[in-house]
Amino acid sequence: MAMPLGMAMYLMRMVWFSLSGWVFTCVAIADEIAGSLRNGDIGPFHVG
Repeated sequence: MAMPLGMAMYLMRMVWFSLSGWVFTCVAIADEIAGSLRNGDIGPFHVG
């Protein structure tokens, strides 16, 4: 069963907006953590 082109484009756009928002959020959080590490606000993470 085929999907109309308009519906496929709409779904593709919604998925793209969702993923780009998620990626932007992850990059923003990583930038905040890196800035805090550089400024000495938080120390290095000790794992183990």
